[in-house]
Amino acid sequence: MLLSFIYHPIILYRINPLKEADDLGILYKLHSDCPITPISTLFSVWAAVNRLTIDDIVLGPNQRIDVETALKAMTIYGAKLNFEEDKIGTIEVDKYSDFVVLDQDPTSVEPILIKDIQILSTIINGEVVYENKEVDFVLN
Repeated sequence: MLLSFIYHPIILYRINPLKEADDLGILYKLHSDCPITPISTLFSVWAAVNRLTIDDIVLGPNQRIDVETALKAMTIYGAKLNFEEDKIGTIEVDKYSDFVVLDQDPTSVEPILIKDIQILSTIINGEVVYENKEVDFVLN
């Protein structure tokens, strides 16, 4: 593995110690390093839950977080860290209604499959701004 030539294995297994932060009650959020890496919320959730390298090596299995926590780290926790929890982060009355409709429930699929979940539709400010034309889906 190339990373082992660059970093000591102890460092590799502690990269992004999400479970430890969670256990300590430290608030954090998941995100991409766009434009270095593509924006993909589901891939970020997949990475936090599986911690799998391109070589299929699990880095720090004890630092994995569960799917629900990863989803919160993409939504609720980010809103709190940005001091915007009164406007965003959850779907509630009087909050911005930006969300996606997925073809599968990320909390119900095998964690390894999360990155393959398809986005069926994207809604921003109550308006449908994207619909996946490759699947037979109607949003009403």
